[in-house]
Amino acid sequence: MAAAGWRRRVPSGRVVAVLVVVLVVLAGGGYAAKPLWQPWWYATQVCAGLLSTGDLADVLPAEQLKAGKEAADLAHGRMSCGVDTPDDHFALLADVDSDPDEVDRRLNGEFAIPTTPGFVFPAGIPGFQGQLGHYIVQECPDLRRDSLGRKRRLVTRVIGKWDEKHGTPATLRIAVALANGASEQAGCGAPKLPLPQRAVLRPTPVPPAKGGAGCGWLARARLPENPTGKPWRVVPRADPHAAITHCALMDGTSGFPYAEFSGWYGDWTDESFKTLVTANVSLPPDFPDGGQAMSEDFGIAAARCDGESAHYLARSAPDRRHAGRELRPLLVAFARDQAERRGCGHLALPGKRIFPSRG
Repeated sequence: MAAAGWRRRVPSGRVVAVLVVVLVVLAGGGYAAKPLWQPWWYATQVCAGLLSTGDLADVLPAEQLKAGKEAADLAHGRMSCGVDTPDDHFALLADVDSDPDEVDRRLNGEFAIPTTPGFVFPAGIPGFQGQLGHYIVQECPDLRRDSLGRKRRLVTRVIGKWDEKHGTPATLRIAVALANGASEQAGCGAPKLPLPQRAVLRPTPVPPAKGGAGCGWLARARLPENPTGKPWRVVPRADPHAAITHCALMDGTSGFPYAEFSGWYGDWTDESFKTLVTANVSLPPDFPDGGQAMSEDFGIAAARCDGESAHYLARSAPDRRHAGRELRPLLVAFARDQAERRGCGHLALPGKRIFPSRG
C-alpha cells in the first residue's frame, strides 16, 4: 500500500520531460543573461581584464549590454575596448595609443585650437577632461624616440558616463587603471599613477604666494591693480607636470577671472598654435611665420623642451580688452617660470608691439 502510494506521487515521463526543458531554459537563460548586466563579467572580458567590477558598476547603465569590439597589443602600447549597447552604440569606450602619429592625431582632434580643458585631474594624474573624453598623457622615458626624433607618449582616453560639472571618480579610475596597465606592459617607464577617490581638481582660490608650482610665480610678478580694489587670488588648475598646465588670476571676491595662463608641451601643439594666432591676432603680411605675438587680449611665447616644442598662452577676460600691455609682462613671467621648471631653452617672447585683435 505504501509502495503504491509512492508510485502515485512519481511524475509521469511526459511531466519529467517538461520540467527538464523548463529548468534547462531557465538555467541557460539566466547564464546567458549574466554578461548582459553583471559588471563582474565585463571586468574579466573587456580591456585586457584591467578594470575593476566596482568602477564598471558605477559607469555602466543598468540595461542590456554587450562587450564591444576589442583590439589589444599592449606590448606596443595600443588598445581599444569597451562595452556597447545592443544597437552598437557605446556605453563605455576606451583607447590607448603610443604611436607618435596617433598621439598627435588624438590630441589635435581634441584641441584643434588650444582652449582650456573642461577640468583637470587631481595632482599626480597628468590629464584633463576635454570635449571627447577623459585623457591621460604620460611620457615614456624607457621607450626610444621615433625616426623623427619625437618623444614617445602614452595617451589613454576614456569616454563614459560623467557629471559635466564635477566628473566621475569611477571614469577617471578606469582611465588610470588602463594607463597603468598599458604603461607596464609596453615598458613605457612612466611612474605608476594613484587611483583617485575624486575626479577633478577644483581648488579654492588662494593668495598668489600659496599658488605652488602652477601659480606661485604670480607672487613675484608685478600685478596690475584690481579694478575692485580687492586682493587678487589664483587657481592652479593643473598638475605642474601635465602636458597642459594652467593658472588663473581672478578677483578674490567675485571669483571673476582677470587672466588665464597655460603651457602646452609637445610637437603636437605646433599646428594648433599657428591656427590660434591666425584666428586671434591681426598680423601684418611680413610677420614671421611662427613668431611670438601680443594682441589687446592675447599673447603667446614659445620654447624648446627636451627637443620638442612648448607654447605659452595668456588670455585676458573679455571685459579686459586693450589689456595687452598689462598682460605681456605676466606672460613673460609665466613663460620664464615654466621654462625654468621644465629645463627648457630657446625661450622666444613676444615683442612690445601690441597688435589688434582679430574679430
